[in-house]
Amino acid sequence: MQATLCLRLPFLRGPLPRGLDPDAASAPAWPGALRLWPGLPDELCGIDAASPAPDRHRPANYPFSPREAAACLADLRQMDMAALSGLPLGVAVADNARNARRLAELAALKELGGRDGVAPSAAEAARHDRLEREQAQKALLWLWLQEERLAELAELARNYARNANRLSAALGVEEDERPRGLPFLDASIALDPALIPPWRLAAVNAAYFLPREAALAVEGPMRADLLERLDFSLAPHCAELLGCPPERAGEIVQARAPLWRALGHSRPPGRDADGLLGVERLWLTWRRA
Repeated sequence: MQATLCLRLPFLRGPLPRGLDPDAASAPAWPGALRLWPGLPDELCGIDAASPAPDRHRPANYPFSPREAAACLADLRQMDMAALSGLPLGVAVADNARNARRLAELAALKELGGRDGVAPSAAEAARHDRLEREQAQKALLWLWLQEERLAELAELARNYARNANRLSAALGVEEDERPRGLPFLDASIALDPALIPPWRLAAVNAAYFLPREAALAVEGPMRADLLERLDFSLAPHCAELLGCPPERAGEIVQARAPLWRALGHSRPPGRDADGLLGVERLWLTWRRA
């Protein structure tokens, strides 16, 4: 099947902050590769509602409306702040009716999935599908929040470095007199790569909403892992799909594999041989020529 759409994985908001991706400087722009919109209202995604950005893909099968997705994000942010403050998550969840309903949904999903040998009715199958998609969209919203937190940390690090440099200059401190280990002279504070949201979680949950004909352009740690795991070959013919300038078409590489193989499994997990993880995907990235 020929790809007619290209989506970026695994990041939803944008590329990693500077310093966390060693290959970011050489990364091509590829304006034809769209980011997956997590279902939030446009204003929460930094998009002008009067002229929505064309660089995002909006799945039609999200279970939540934008308003419901925004409420879910607000709940996740509340739990995130509770965890940062040291408050037990149970306290934050106890007074939230939506969170209580979600716990009941998870229990129902486990019950529906645990009936071995019993064929579900059409109504049960539809409910199971709905609950799975709800959990997947919630995971994408959580990843959106983690990317937001990572961007905030990166901005704090940049501001600290700038202010430290200004203070050093104002005090007339010579370079050899400056304390070692402090980020003077506009050097940034290195962020821990462990703060990067897990790409496998993003890929598995995005799979619920990816069109089968979509090619997937990978970046960041996911790109590094897939270059080692899959058999990539040159694909200059994909330049038009990606919006890649002709002079960089020779850097494009492609591989075809199901998601379970991209995840590093030796065989399809469970009953998913023909399911979400078993669909053969076209993976795209770049190699320096």
